[in-house]
Amino acid sequence: MEKFDSNRPLWLYKLREYLLLFDGGTEEERMLAYRYGWHIFSSNRQHFEDFAQFIKRRKWFVYLSLVYPILFASISMLLALSVLTIEIALKIPLALIFSGITAGIIYNLIGNTFKNIRETGIFLKYVDPYQKLDNFREFENLDFLDKDSAITFYENMRSNRDFPPIDTLTGTLDKTEKLLAIDFLLGGPGITNELINKLCLDSNYSLSKEGIYRVLGEVLTASPDNIKKDITRGVKEIRTGQSLSLKRIEQLRNVKAVFRQSKLPLKALEIERLTMSTGNLKYDIKNDGSDF
Repeated sequence: MEKFDSNRPLWLYKLREYLLLFDGGTEEERMLAYRYGWHIFSSNRQHFEDFAQFIKRRKWFVYLSLVYPILFASISMLLALSVLTIEIALKIPLALIFSGITAGIIYNLIGNTFKNIRETGIFLKYVDPYQKLDNFREFENLDFLDKDSAITFYENMRSNRDFPPIDTLTGTLDKTEKLLAIDFLLGGPGITNELINKLCLDSNYSLSKEGIYRVLGEVLTASPDNIKKDITRGVKEIRTGQSLSLKRIEQLRNVKAVFRQSKLPLKALEIERLTMSTGNLKYDIKNDGSDF
């Protein structure tokens, strides 16, 4: 949808908000506009507080923009009273009618904007990431092209119904599974090892590989040697997905479950495809018939 082009620069999005180009639709479309705006801010490494400040500050621009049509209506009324060569008894009704028409046009143009301004405070309280984290997560997962989900979100917001918390993970990942999860999050196979190499080559950091492995060992409660073995060889071999053992497939399934419960379906699907690759198909169908 051209209206929600995700490649727009931040300044252009702000300009479109100031021009009220997102305010002419329904309530759910305004929810999508909020989600789209936060996407643009987030893409530019801005915090949610920056986005909240912008949409609150925007209302003052709307109020100030009313000064011009109000002045226009007032001047029109004065001209009607002074220029028209008709009886004063007719001038006043004509001036009032003209002003009423002008006011009606203004209201039709920005009536939805006033409603959106009133609801901005409700929205910001409802998705406050410090007070309403589950609502904020649901807002973050909202696709700004999905009107059906936006309707549900808006209805919950207006009814002050909080979204349920994400289920707590019942299992714990072992050391290899944790490193796998990190590697999947960062990108392609072996990217964790590539990042470590870049850090060690950067003279500004003066880091050693052994030092990094030791720190990761402390974080993941494992020996530095085992961390090194998994990062340099094990994780990359698992992610190639060729002739994996039953243990390796089980580790992938555990990591996939974490991504699914964390509402990262694309990462979970990436693991699903990996476990369904040649050589792993029979085992995975038998042990994991779940879908997305």
